[in-house]
Amino acid sequence: MKVQKCINCGTQFRYKSIQKSIWSGYKSIICFNCGAVHDFKFIYRLLVSVIIALPIFFTRWISSVASNILWASLMYFGYLFVAIGVLPYVIRYRLKSNNLE
Repeated sequence: MKVQKCINCGTQFRYKSIQKSIWSGYKSIICFNCGAVHDFKFIYRLLVSVIIALPIFFTRWISSVASNILWASLMYFGYLFVAIGVLPYVIRYRLKSNNLE
């Protein structure tokens, strides 16, 4: 898996810019080479939400596996750390339709 490239010129997006886009409300990414604007696909907004909220559905299982609250917290934060680190490799953008000049 690689970080997505610009659809116009093929320049690879920066990992940091995708992370910033996710955590600032799914903002558009502008290619630093050609200036093309790429929007977040809706399905990936949904995917990010599910990935971040997933541990909530396994609370009972995590509390039964973890011997105390410290281990449960470490499991939660470990999961979030890995999930946040992998998201830029999973997410794909589309070229904004009114971007054509």
